[in-house]
Amino acid sequence: MHPPRGLSALCYEEPFRVFFPLGAVLALVGVSLWPLFYFGARAVYPGISHARLMIEGFVASFIIGFLGTAGPRVTSSFPFSRAEFFALLSLDVFAAGLHFSDANGAGDLTFCAMLLLLIIALGIRFSRRHDTPPRTFVLVALGLITGAAGAALVGLNADAQYSRAYQLGDALLSQCFPLLPVMGVAPFFVLRLLDAADSGLPQRPPPPWRSSLAFPALAGLLVVGTYVADPLAVHFVSGWLRTAIVALYFAVQMPWRSRTFLADCLRSAIAAIVLGLVLMSLLPVYRIGALHVVLISGITFLIFTVATRVIFGHSGDTARFERPLLPLVFAGILLLLATGSRLTADLAPAARAVHLIAAALCWLAGALIWMFYVLPRVTVVEPEENSASFDTVASSR
Repeated sequence: MHPPRGLSALCYEEPFRVFFPLGAVLALVGVSLWPLFYFGARAVYPGISHARLMIEGFVASFIIGFLGTAGPRVTSSFPFSRAEFFALLSLDVFAAGLHFSDANGAGDLTFCAMLLLLIIALGIRFSRRHDTPPRTFVLVALGLITGAAGAALVGLNADAQYSRAYQLGDALLSQCFPLLPVMGVAPFFVLRLLDAADSGLPQRPPPPWRSSLAFPALAGLLVVGTYVADPLAVHFVSGWLRTAIVALYFAVQMPWRSRTFLADCLRSAIAAIVLGLVLMSLLPVYRIGALHVVLISGITFLIFTVATRVIFGHSGDTARFERPLLPLVFAGILLLLATGSRLTADLAPAARAVHLIAAALCWLAGALIWMFYVLPRVTVVEPEENSASFDTVASSR
């Protein structure tokens, strides 16, 4: 069993216990802005504030919780310190508060500072590592860098939203930042945490770590390049190129040979991401609606899947993974309905408000089902003898 520890010390070692619930709450706030606006409770159109709360609040909080827990473990380094933990938490909450108050420029710069702090904290642990992280995590690092750059660009150009600098920053922040960490984490997560233990198949030894960085690093840099090209009015070419790169990357990197419930959930999220990118390229006039296929059925459902595995794995309740988790299935169905309604909002402008409200309500219902089923387990501590979520990964690379 774990030695007796205070709740605070446990949170520094496993930040997901705080950042996952925080991200879920910020997501509820961000999605609720649409019904609040259309029902007259908010005067300011919530387009930017909603987007920022979802990316810088919801997505970023889950990224911090995951990397703050997994990063020190896969590098066999030391956990976050008290100062680092509270600095990240304070900046996360402060940035979200600024966005809720529609002070989006200040919120973006605060978020940039938070990402820079996270990069420094993880960089220190990487420099003092005793093990090497999965090679695809180079995309996670690239995603954090592009997120910080994007937040800086939109924050510094908040009054010039039609400038190329702002458009580039918005693309890097709202699309590249959530996409690259997913590309980095998903293959590792399926192979090491979802499939490998149950596949019964021999695992081939991986290639040397440094030489194996080339493909994921090149894929990530090319994806960033397509977003840099977007504001230069070449959406058609850059969009299809991006779609091809992401599809090829997942086809090569994702393990497809064994079947488990959570692995299939994660694969379905990956398929939604690729489908959304196809729709963005095929229907550029409706690319904002198509982007929500990526963000709702793709990124959001992937976050719920990964967080479910992390939370139950760290509470010693891995037996639940032996059968389908109906709350996650229901959440996925409601997210799919939210995706369809959000896409229809752009296709049927006359009923836009109705579809935006319906999409928000479906998203909120799905998220609440997932939250009530999964989040209470963040207070449960896993027995040490069953602690294999991240600790055994490094030795197998």
